[in-house]
Amino acid sequence: MDLDNILSTHPAYDEVSTQAQYLYRSYVGGQTYRAGQYLTHYIGEDQGPGDQYGKRLLATPLDNHVQTTIDIYRSFLFREAPSRELGSLAGNASVEDWLDDTDQAGQSMNSFLKTANDLALVVGNIWILVDKPIYKVQTRAEEEALGIRAYCATYTPDNVLNWEYERNLAGKMVLNHIKVKESDNSTQMVVTCWYPDYIVRYVVAKDENGEPHVITSQEQFDNPLGYIPFVNHMPLRSPVQGVGYSLVADVADGQRYIYNLLSELETTIRISGHPTLVKTQATSAAAGAGAIIQMDNDMDPGLKPYLLQPTAAGVNGILDSIDKVVEGIHRMTHTAAVQATKNAPVSGTALMVERQLLNAKLTDIADTLQETEYKLWDIWFNWQAIEAPADFDITYSMNFDAKDQHSEVELYRKAIEVAPNAALVKYLQEDVARMLIDDPEDLNIVLTDMNKSTELPEA
Repeated sequence: MDLDNILSTHPAYDEVSTQAQYLYRSYVGGQTYRAGQYLTHYIGEDQGPGDQYGKRLLATPLDNHVQTTIDIYRSFLFREAPSRELGSLAGNASVEDWLDDTDQAGQSMNSFLKTANDLALVVGNIWILVDKPIYKVQTRAEEEALGIRAYCATYTPDNVLNWEYERNLAGKMVLNHIKVKESDNSTQMVVTCWYPDYIVRYVVAKDENGEPHVITSQEQFDNPLGYIPFVNHMPLRSPVQGVGYSLVADVADGQRYIYNLLSELETTIRISGHPTLVKTQATSAAAGAGAIIQMDNDMDPGLKPYLLQPTAAGVNGILDSIDKVVEGIHRMTHTAAVQATKNAPVSGTALMVERQLLNAKLTDIADTLQETEYKLWDIWFNWQAIEAPADFDITYSMNFDAKDQHSEVELYRKAIEVAPNAALVKYLQEDVARMLIDDPEDLNIVLTDMNKSTELPEA
């Protein structure tokens, strides 16, 4: 493969890579987001004294709704840890190592999948490689002695330069080729090409301008699996094979709009509080409270100095616009029910529907996570030459209905006051106990004690 072929990319790569970088910056925030320069650049701004645009970037805070949304989704998805039934593999040293350190960098399986899923939700999809460098040893004993086993590595869309799917004889879409950028710095770039039968790694040197110049080394290895061990985790698929849709793309756009409004807000407040003095060049004036302005006696009255002070009336309009965008973000992410919004009364039915919509979205994400983990285990079993037990099973929680316990307890209290029937009171009291007590032993003690008492609670 020559240099041009190594640097060639998928037809969708440029668009996917650019969008992924924007979404990633929107998620990380801070200096990473500021470096993207997403504030509107006004005409003539560069002509003023100093770096006016740079000053606005430093003065404008970011209200990071993308990160908040992802944090909310993750808190629900992994509120209950996935259940893994290992069967006869329980206690197997290799399996335990794989679960405790999935990526050979200290991340457990749950931690690794949390990180990978967060990125996939943000940028649309994440490529996960399950690799095992068995080509560096000769025997199984050497593998065990050196601690070599299969592990996971993630690649974001901007690191996957090209990929190709084709249908096999059974009609299933399988990955036929993938080209990933392993590293890229000012002096060289390392690119690995995976095929079903072999793997080729290229090292490309760069010239003084940082542009790829010449291939300095090339290594080829056999692929013992006979297929490409990559899994493309996509919470929301697109029509293009290998490309996913971000679940927070619209949130990122709304966040950028708020970011620009906050810049306008800061500028409006600052300028309205510091009026500009307009005067002729010959007029002598000092700044500060009690300053004296000296004018010529024969100065034209039309040239007398005056203060130019913009009105602050636009501040409330900017704040109202920000509130409207925030409401829109809550609606599109179905998080209004779990994010307290001031002065926004919502009916109980509306909150229930909102929770159901959020529950449905999270269920879809959990379903793709479960499918992805099954695929990772299948590849890992192949690398380790282990047959999956018949009772091997992975189960993710598929119910994320966040109930408002305070509202439900208040509803039960009013029901007891309205209909103080002994059987109904007992039923409601037991239901409240189950709602509030998680520990089974403590719950059993409370329920036993409640069954001994038949007195009605005082109104």
